[in-house]
Amino acid sequence: MKKTIAITLFVALMSLGIEAQIVLDINAEGFFHDAEYSTGLAKGYTVTGSRLSPSLVFDIHGRGELRVGMNATLFAGLDSLYSLRPALTLVYRPAGWLSFVAGTLIDDNHHQLSAPVVDPSRHIFNYQEDGIQILTNTAIWQSDTWLDWTHYLVPWTPDQELFTMGSRHSLVLLHPSLPHSHQLIVSLPAHFIASHRGGEVKTIDTNTVTTFNEKIGLRLSCSATHSEKNESTLFIDLPLFLYHLEDTELDHGGYAFYPSLSLLFAHKANESTVKINNCLGFWYGDHYFSAYGSPLFWSSNAYSLQHVPPSSSPAVDDVRSILSYTFSIEHGFRNNISAGLKVDALHDLDINKNDFIFSFFLIYNGQFRLK
Repeated sequence: MKKTIAITLFVALMSLGIEAQIVLDINAEGFFHDAEYSTGLAKGYTVTGSRLSPSLVFDIHGRGELRVGMNATLFAGLDSLYSLRPALTLVYRPAGWLSFVAGTLIDDNHHQLSAPVVDPSRHIFNYQEDGIQILTNTAIWQSDTWLDWTHYLVPWTPDQELFTMGSRHSLVLLHPSLPHSHQLIVSLPAHFIASHRGGEVKTIDTNTVTTFNEKIGLRLSCSATHSEKNESTLFIDLPLFLYHLEDTELDHGGYAFYPSLSLLFAHKANESTVKINNCLGFWYGDHYFSAYGSPLFWSSNAYSLQHVPPSSSPAVDDVRSILSYTFSIEHGFRNNISAGLKVDALHDLDINKNDFIFSFFLIYNGQFRLK
């Protein structure tokens, strides 16, 4: 069936005088995610399942790309699919460093945003984003600007539209070469996100709500090549998070500071790679909130757009101090299959309680040229 569709689309492109290469891209993933919360901001949960994301990729002269496929997510314990969505992506590259995307967005771990802004569990529950996107990638500047139109509002219905606009940037300030196979990079990461819930053609009397999250910080990374097989990288992040809420009844804002230190170790052997990461951080948040962020970092509970319901009686104040530690290990083979384990531990210094998240995944990526 897939080959028939590929041939049909290829003939259509040829009829327009367009030369194209056709590749069948298959992505499959199995996952286990267990959240054990005790601080009272959200209810714990466990989910295990799998996802299949096949797509036909048409590469046109290296300047354009058309992807046609679907995303099917299955949760263990459900008699039907949790989610089944068509995926259509059109990419135009006027230059090697610039890409325009329309349709299903190209998402690199939810735009490489940290957990206080975008909960990593969205990779399981809200995998796909659709809208428009602009990507840049140069030696000193990388950016991702997007519009994710989550829910379209049909005129005069008892509903609200929902969309998110975001822009993430990383500017390299210093990139000198050091002796003994060491390399130091100093960069300035920043992002801006606005999540809107409203609509002028709705028929329900609800608030129009917009939440804003910004971040500006400083990152230092030092890489050391110990041998042909071993490499380590030390990261120091000093980000400042800002938050502001606007609705028809309430306006307020907050901020947070999240310095962290992480060490990534990579080992290559034959056709496999092992990556081990340890990250230690300290979070200080004052009235901080993010519509899509992990509830573990909230210090105010406004309008959550997450799948996890907040607790009816949060056990924290508007100011929070948290120690966080993340351990992850990933083993990849031939860039086709990988397995990984991740553990997140957070200790609230004010109420002396702990939150834990355990994650395990298996991923397969395969590409098969059809034409």
